[in-house]
Amino acid sequence: MAANNLPYEVLVYLFKYLPNSDRKAASETCQSWYLAANDYYFLKNKTLVFYRTDLLKEASPLQVIENTIIPYYNFIFNEVELSQKTNYFWEKIGENIRSLTIRKCDIHEKTIDYILEKCTSIETLNIQCCKELFMSGCLLEKTNGVIANSFKNLKNLNLSENKYITDALFYRFVKSAPELEHLCLSLSPIQFHAGFVKKFYSQTTNIFENPSESVFTFYFVQQFILSRANKIKKLVFSNTLIDGAGLKQLSEIPYLMLESLQLNTCDQLTNAGIISLATHQHSLKELDIGLCTRVTDQSLMYICNNLVNLEYLNIQSELNKLKKLKRVNISQCELITKDGIKVGLCSDDENLIMEELDINSLNNIEQTGVIMLSEKLRNLTYMDLSFCFNAVTDTTIQVIFRNQIKLHTLKINYCDKVSDVGLTGMGKVESEGDDDGPVMSNYGETNSHSRIHLGSRAEEEIIRDAQRKREVQRMCEKLTMDSYTGYSLARIKSLRELNISGCNRITDVSLIYAFAFKELQSLNLSRCQQITVDGIKYLVRNCPSIEYLNLNDCYNLKDDAVIEIVKGLPRLQYLELRGCNQLTDKTLEAIQEHCKILKVLDIQGCHNISTELGCAIGSLPTLHTVLMSKPGPYITDGVKNRAPAPPLLPSLLRKLRLH
Repeated sequence: MAANNLPYEVLVYLFKYLPNSDRKAASETCQSWYLAANDYYFLKNKTLVFYRTDLLKEASPLQVIENTIIPYYNFIFNEVELSQKTNYFWEKIGENIRSLTIRKCDIHEKTIDYILEKCTSIETLNIQCCKELFMSGCLLEKTNGVIANSFKNLKNLNLSENKYITDALFYRFVKSAPELEHLCLSLSPIQFHAGFVKKFYSQTTNIFENPSESVFTFYFVQQFILSRANKIKKLVFSNTLIDGAGLKQLSEIPYLMLESLQLNTCDQLTNAGIISLATHQHSLKELDIGLCTRVTDQSLMYICNNLVNLEYLNIQSELNKLKKLKRVNISQCELITKDGIKVGLCSDDENLIMEELDINSLNNIEQTGVIMLSEKLRNLTYMDLSFCFNAVTDTTIQVIFRNQIKLHTLKINYCDKVSDVGLTGMGKVESEGDDDGPVMSNYGETNSHSRIHLGSRAEEEIIRDAQRKREVQRMCEKLTMDSYTGYSLARIKSLRELNISGCNRITDVSLIYAFAFKELQSLNLSRCQQITVDGIKYLVRNCPSIEYLNLNDCYNLKDDAVIEIVKGLPRLQYLELRGCNQLTDKTLEAIQEHCKILKVLDIQGCHNISTELGCAIGSLPTLHTVLMSKPGPYITDGVKNRAPAPPLLPSLLRKLRLH
């Protein structure tokens, strides 16, 4: 049976195994594949974003959505104007919308009333940072019955960053949402002082009958949660003034069984609240108390002893007691050492549950700490070791390549001890007492102590790097199955995101012999200043699915390298070339000819590229952001001589951001 004659259900089933970018490419084959790739199974998680776009013009993007045969369910409107001129869109599309985000938009109360009236199937509503919308206090004042019908399926509500929200406005949203499970009030002006309760509410009145139109009180929010305790599962109070007493009251609400609580950057939070939370909310799976400066070891001890169902925690502690933990973020915790890692994460047998580990900027754990983690956490799919200058070396990276073969994301940016030796698995690294580690060849050892260097230390390092590159390349060229003694980066077949920014010892040798990833979508090579067109040729040939490529400050790249990139990467959407000062107008000409879906281009600091051509490239239909340096002023004989800027259409000006 021909592929284009496969039944619709079979196509959908097969497409479930493809990542988004592959499925998008497949959808361009024929109409039947297009329809299958846009089945509800996929579209239910796909979001359309309208950012700083004129939605009121005659050929509005909204009209494209109105006329498409594919129904879309999730929309984000960010910094756009929404007026009654868009009513037809909501009338036609509103009943399909499941998720709607309106952030920093110019919108009137009557318009939002009309929008919510038409969105009768909405499940997620985010109205963020729309202070003018709440300022009058009239929002949803006359639409109670209509809103009740629209909010009957509402499960997630986000009203964060709204300066003028009050108890009355808050209640108009939540009272008609019987299925509400997730409530986000981060960066909200919630008042926690008991004096506000005494001033605006007497103990004898029902607060829901006459909510305050002047202030937004934690007491009112708490009473609402109390009334819906059997439904509420997720709460976000990050960046608010919630304190220990407030969290204690919240945690002790009868029948409340939270699964997720986010309290990031709550400076008033104390141990008393965390201890009460750990004592009463045993069903918690996600807890974020990052940057809560008053939380101490006492709270963390209670967390580890009581919240045994945690799957995500944004803090360090005796993590070995949390048997279900899948994601750990202990980044930038400067006091964590190798001993803490050993007790917290590496004290038991292999941990096959944990999937994501973020330990970036931990400089006290050393090589042996990372090796321990690699040996114990073999099922990791996400690993961030960025800025671990002392811990990430050619030795540790080899151990990772041996153990973490399931990785989808690896970040080692600015770990500048990593070189071609580690990435290719060829050369010599020092063993850290790991008998099972990679046995690597010696190179460049002859006469190393008998030679006297007359140059500076920096010059000596340049000479050693050049020698290392030559020797590793020589070994790679003679590579056979018998001679291969280490582990190559190419061993991680499923890698989709790689960040090696600032690893300046990496050269073309690694790109030629260690990069072969059919699924790689995001690659950051910024400040890898030794790479040239020789390595780029192999990169684009062996990693054809790249969508994001960062080559900032790779000043050895010339036009021929960019030409190879734009010809060989048909899915390229984000290209950053800032500081590549050898590039000329030929680069932009190649981009203009070959980049059919490019969205973002950064050419700041590319002073050999003309401003006129930089502005003209903004006419590419998919390109929405061009970052470029300000032109001139040019000086002739000591006098400024700046030519007038070329005439530009307003639509192009919106795309350009001059820095």
